[in-house]
Amino acid sequence: MRKTLYTGSAASLPIDHYDVVVVGTGVAGLYTALHLSAEKKVALLTKVNIEDCNSWLAQGGIAAVLTKEDKIEFHVEDTLKAGAGLCKREAVEVLVQEGPENIRELIDMNVPFDVNSEGELQITREGGHKLRRIVHCGGDATGRETTKRLSEIVMSRVNLDVLFHTFVMDLLVDNQGVAGLICYNATRKKHRILSTRRVVIATGGVGQLYRYTTNPIGAVGDGIACAMRAGAAVSNMEMLQFHPTTLIPNGSENNRMFLISEAVRGEGGILRNSKGEAFMKGKHEMADLAPRDIVTREILNEMKRTGDAYAQLDVSSLSREFFYRRFPTISAECERHGINLTKDFIPVRPAQHYLMGGIDTDLDGQTNISGLFACGECACTGIHGANRLASNSMLECLVFGRRCARKINALGAAVPANLRAVLSDLDSHATIFMNEKTIERRKAKIKDTMTAYLGAVRTRIGMDMARNQIDDIYNEVKFIHCDSVSAMELMNMTQVAIKVIKDAIARKESVGAHYVEE
Repeated sequence: MRKTLYTGSAASLPIDHYDVVVVGTGVAGLYTALHLSAEKKVALLTKVNIEDCNSWLAQGGIAAVLTKEDKIEFHVEDTLKAGAGLCKREAVEVLVQEGPENIRELIDMNVPFDVNSEGELQITREGGHKLRRIVHCGGDATGRETTKRLSEIVMSRVNLDVLFHTFVMDLLVDNQGVAGLICYNATRKKHRILSTRRVVIATGGVGQLYRYTTNPIGAVGDGIACAMRAGAAVSNMEMLQFHPTTLIPNGSENNRMFLISEAVRGEGGILRNSKGEAFMKGKHEMADLAPRDIVTREILNEMKRTGDAYAQLDVSSLSREFFYRRFPTISAECERHGINLTKDFIPVRPAQHYLMGGIDTDLDGQTNISGLFACGECACTGIHGANRLASNSMLECLVFGRRCARKINALGAAVPANLRAVLSDLDSHATIFMNEKTIERRKAKIKDTMTAYLGAVRTRIGMDMARNQIDDIYNEVKFIHCDSVSAMELMNMTQVAIKVIKDAIARKESVGAHYVEE
C-alpha cells in the first residue's frame, strides 16, 4: 500500500503547533473538542464546511434509557441482538450506561430536543428497539439541530480553531507515536503541517464508495485510509449497513439518496408490495421494526419475487397533521416529489447507509498508535457488531467522543516531535499525472464495482470479481500525483475499497450485514 499522498519535499512547508487536532466536525468531532481542556490549543479540521457531514443529515434521533419502563439491560440486550453475536459486550455496556448522562449534557448545552405540551421529552421507537427510547430534535432533524448547536458553542471557544476546506493528506508518526499531519487547503491550494502529539480521527463513513448511499459527497473514508497508511489497525470493514428505506425517485444530488427515517415505521408505517400486501408480517417477530439488515434483505427479496422496482411505505394510519408535525423534513421532500401524504404510499428501497467497522479502538478511543484516537462512525469500538441498532450511532459519537477527550486530558503534555527528521523519511513516490475526467471515471468504476458485488447480498464469486477489478484500479492509480482533492479522494477510495473486500472475503460465515448467498 502506498504510504503517503504528499508528493515532493515537505521540508519547507509551514508548521503550526497544536496540543490536539480533531479531524472531522460532525457530532463526534465537535463533542470531543468541547470536552477537551480549555487550556489546550485545539484545531478542528473540516474537509468542506460543518454542514457537509453525516451528522447534519441524521434524522431519527439518539437512543438512551430515559423512562421508568426502560432499563439499561433492555437497551444492552437490543443492541447485542441487532449485532448478531459480534458486539463487544463491555463496549455496549459503556455505551448504554453513559448514554443518559450525555443526553442530559446536550440538554444543558441547549440542544433543542422535542418536548410535549408538559415540557417532557418526546420519546419514540425505532427498529430493533423493544421500547420507546429515541429522543429527537425538529421532528426528524436531530442531526442538523445537534450539530448546529454544538458548532455554535465550538465557534465561541477561544482555544478552538476551526480550519475549513482543510483536507488531511498524511498522518506523521515517529518512534513515540503521532507527530503531526500534512494538510491541504483546497481554497488556497496550499499545504501546511500541524505539529501535535494528539490526533482524533472523527471523519465519518464510506458511503460514497457506492453508487447509491445516504451519505454526503465527501464520505469516502479519508480518515480511515489516512490511519491505515500510518499503520493503524482497521477491522470489520465488510460490515456495511444498508438502510431499508430511501426515497424513490432519488431527487438528491451527488448520488445521495434521501432517507425515510426508521422512526416513520416506529410511529406505525407499514411496508407493502405493489399488491398492498404487508410482507414483513411473519418474517420476523418485530415485523416492520426488525433489525435493518433483515428488513433490507426482505425488501430486496420481495422486489425480486414480485418484479417490483421498489417497496411501498404505507403511512395511512397516521394523520396528515401528525405526519407533517413529526416529520417536517420528510414531508417536504415527499411533497417535492408529488407524494400526497398520507394518502399515497411512499416508494422506498435500500441504499448504503452506515459503516460498523473502522479504526480499532479501546474503550477510550485509543488506537494501536500512541496519541492517535478515533471516535464516531470511522471507529470500530465493537458496539455495533454485524449490524447497528437504530439511533445508537449519535449516541456512540457522544459517549466515545467524551471518553477520547477525557483520556487526552488525563495524559497531560507531550514532548514535541522532531518533525524535520520525520519529514525526511516520507515516501513520496509519484510519477503519474491524471486529469480530472480520468479521476472521475475511476471513482465511478469503484462505485459500480462495490454496488454490484459488495451490497446487502453478496456471493463469493462476486467478491472475487470485485477484488480483481479494484486491484486493477489500484495498479493504475498507486503512483498518481495527489495534487487535487479529487485525486486524494480517489487514492483513499481505492485503499478503503480494497480493505472492505479483503475483510469480506476473509469472513467465511454469513452474519448480519455481511450476508453471503452460497
